[in-house]
Amino acid sequence: MMNGMGMMGSGFMSLYWILSTLILIAGILLVLWVIARVVRRGSLSPHVKEHDHAVRLLKERYARGEIDREEYLQRLKDLRD
Repeated sequence: MMNGMGMMGSGFMSLYWILSTLILIAGILLVLWVIARVVRRGSLSPHVKEHDHAVRLLKERYARGEIDREEYLQRLKDLRD
């Protein structure tokens, strides 16, 4: 003979396992999503992007003749330090 409490308890356990599994799957998917974004961008650090952008702008200014070779080399050295 089964009482109401026994049935309710097993129902909650089933719900617990289902929710636990869904949370675990969501966590795994989140980690995979973060890894995919990092691989696509090539870096975790936004400072690398800023540095690359600064170097690109410096090269463009040098190519347009806005700065001379000495200034270009000095600024490039400053950016790398």
